[in-house]
Amino acid sequence: MKISGVIFIAAMVIALTGIVMADQGVPAVPETQGITTTTVIDCEGIVMDSSSLGWTIDGYTTTYDASTIAQNGHTTFVKTMVIGTGNTLATQSNVKADTAVTFVATGNGGNILGSENIMIDGRSNATTASDRMLCPFGGNTNNVIPAYCNIVQAGSKYDLTIGSVVTSASDRFIGTDASIPVVLNYAINVKPYTIQGQGTFPAMGSASAYVKAHIREGRSTNNSSQSEDLTYSESSSASGIINTFTKIIVYQSGKTLLP
Repeated sequence: MKISGVIFIAAMVIALTGIVMADQGVPAVPETQGITTTTVIDCEGIVMDSSSLGWTIDGYTTTYDASTIAQNGHTTFVKTMVIGTGNTLATQSNVKADTAVTFVATGNGGNILGSENIMIDGRSNATTASDRMLCPFGGNTNNVIPAYCNIVQAGSKYDLTIGSVVTSASDRFIGTDASIPVVLNYAINVKPYTIQGQGTFPAMGSASAYVKAHIREGRSTNNSSQSEDLTYSESSSASGIINTFTKIIVYQSGKTLLP
């Protein structure tokens, strides 16, 4: 494979991080479940993979979907999906998907299409902080977790004739300690492709990623009193010869231990 001409560099490295106050995880149901899948594909021809998750528990909803379709090319595809409905600690996730893909077209019209989305939607009336925080001083001077209604979405799409793509999606919202924040993480990295004996070539095609958030928070025990309304959206895209496309999204929401 030979690439000639002027190379246009499309590079985006953007990170969104934030923390708001009020979300509290919900305890697990008495019977918990775990689903783990690992997929490994090395194929020249047609490759298809899809997954979909919908999960609702005690005022929380999380969804995840992903699709990969490759044709007329050499594809390597490795994906691990882990879903756990049990209580989590600060370093754990309830939903976690890690994907690594490489592709190079070997015939006319060869390309790989990928899409991925993750969402978390949480809402609750005001509750007593001391009943939901393991730290005995958590609700000492401000013994309330106000009402909230928050939704965050993130994801990506790509359409490539050559390239490597690594994505990671996760969230956490099940737990007994409200001092551990609810989180949603998403990252995508589109990279050059290395052909043994021929060299390393930039990715070619298009890639995009996005985040959307709508945060509504109370301040006191009055469930009908809304004190904060925050909306945020961000999207990034690159098209052409792509040397680097990286986007990292981090969302955290939890009750502060400070008064």
